[in-house]
Amino acid sequence: MTKCPRCGKDVSSRPGTICPRCGLRVYEVNEKVRCPEPSCRALVSKKLDYCPKCGCKLKGYNFSEFIKMARSKIDETLNDKF
Repeated sequence: MTKCPRCGKDVSSRPGTICPRCGLRVYEVNEKVRCPEPSCRALVSKKLDYCPKCGCKLKGYNFSEFIKMARSKIDETLNDKF
């Protein structure tokens, strides 16, 4: 058993669980992803747009943002090695 994050009612922890009290799809809220920020890597809900720990954007990157993030990570890795 787990608690519904919206209303606190005890609900099943099985996949596909919907809270009988408030109707929240608990299984979707409980799905987690890792924050892409190398210094953070917190485990956060897939539903969030930003990481609550570091503020990093979690989804909706456009191509230029993705390239900028990759370049930053490459530069950081190279600077650590030299």
